[in-house]
Amino acid sequence: MAKDSSGAKILIIDDDDDLAIALGRLLEHNGYQVVRAADGDEGLKMAEEKSPDLIFLDFMMPIRDGFDVCRTLNGGNRKVPVIALTAFGQDIGQIHGLSEGASCIVDFIEKPYEANILLERVETALSGA
Repeated sequence: MAKDSSGAKILIIDDDDDLAIALGRLLEHNGYQVVRAADGDEGLKMAEEKSPDLIFLDFMMPIRDGFDVCRTLNGGNRKVPVIALTAFGQDIGQIHGLSEGASCIVDFIEKPYEANILLERVETALSGA
């Protein structure tokens, strides 16, 4: 049986304000708590302070990109599942050596996303399946 994920805390790390706001509203409307960070440095700080259950991570960001954020998250004691939200799809992870077994990434979702598919993938990631 899947873990009840209602009220789960989700951190969105993305420099695209419009996308982050829209994604946050979708998640909140479906019962999740949402916190947002506009860049990788802020995202790492929020990940430490807020202890999210799941992270949405953009890869192409200024200051600290998603690749560095993922490597830093992967080095910590608490493993938080990460869904890569990217215009480049799964190929970007393979190009940069972020294979499923070697990183914190549990899924890739391409921008633009379909809301119902994204919500299903959130449930899967939170259930640990």
